[in-house]
Amino acid sequence: LHFWGSLRCTDLKIIRYFRFVALKLPPRADTSKGYSFVYFDSTQTEWKKSTELINSTKSAIGATVNQIYGKDKGRMFRIAYSDDSPVREAEGGRGHSKGVALFDENTGFWLLHSVPNYPLLNKYGYPVNGTKYAQSFLCLSLDADVLPEIGQYMRFAQVTPFMANLPSFFKKLAPVLQDVVGKKSLGRSDTIYKFSANIKTLEGKEITIFSKHKKFKLDIWHDFIAQTIKAPMAVETWRKGAGKDVGARCDEDKYHVYDITSLVVLGTKYTYTNDHSKWGVSLKKQVPIVCIGDVNRRESQFKRGGGAVCMKDEKLWKTFYNSIYDYVGCGGNSVQGESVI
Repeated sequence: LHFWGSLRCTDLKIIRYFRFVALKLPPRADTSKGYSFVYFDSTQTEWKKSTELINSTKSAIGATVNQIYGKDKGRMFRIAYSDDSPVREAEGGRGHSKGVALFDENTGFWLLHSVPNYPLLNKYGYPVNGTKYAQSFLCLSLDADVLPEIGQYMRFAQVTPFMANLPSFFKKLAPVLQDVVGKKSLGRSDTIYKFSANIKTLEGKEITIFSKHKKFKLDIWHDFIAQTIKAPMAVETWRKGAGKDVGARCDEDKYHVYDITSLVVLGTKYTYTNDHSKWGVSLKKQVPIVCIGDVNRRESQFKRGGGAVCMKDEKLWKTFYNSIYDYVGCGGNSVQGESVI
């Protein structure tokens, strides 16, 4: 383990995080016009509001992502990918997946997020159109040895890189990254359209990564994640726009998945119509798992790649579970969230 690797999830107070989760608040829940965010790291027991705004390189998100613009990045594996990047029109056929990763030969970080047109190409900033709705972020500090698994996640999801650097060291370490950077995914002879793997963060925390190719043609939350973790889930995703809502999935012989209607975060309530985040939480106290992902619960997304990263963490689970104000039950009725102490 490389505990003091230079590349990590970070902030400007020289705190090097093993991992953090953040929710950017929508403008109606925020006095800072949609630039405020709450976060949770491994030292916390509940949400904490960042003292710095998301458009600042002094914030944990800004300081972490800002590392991709450094001068010596030619030696490092760097990738920023998005289906809706700052350099081209939204990609409708490829993966619905957004993220940033930067690794030296020892360590690095991988940040999954839900923000369109982010990050910017040449210097750190936060797009104005990313302020309108709530957004989700997950940052993981990782050993470079897990890049083969992360590469498979990206390959199955068919991510669309708009910033990439792949030195020869990383081509040898994780040959799959050449496919990722070259925008190559599964071949015609492939018959398996989903991928999962267990990897560890730098602190030794085990997490599970899930990814699906567009040929999987099912709801990743219900048909892959919930059945794998063996727990019913409440899921928050973008449910506006093209295509039909998947709705509550209540198959008798399977773990159910429900759509969250509204949330309360640090005392402020907002609804799914103001939220572009993608996350899910187990509704089973004995399975305290939270997942942060890429994919919305829309039928149109069955034909798109994407994934999610899940972790078992009781404090983080309580934080998300207690943020649910209500969700849509099996009969279309509203179910109130419960509080767990």
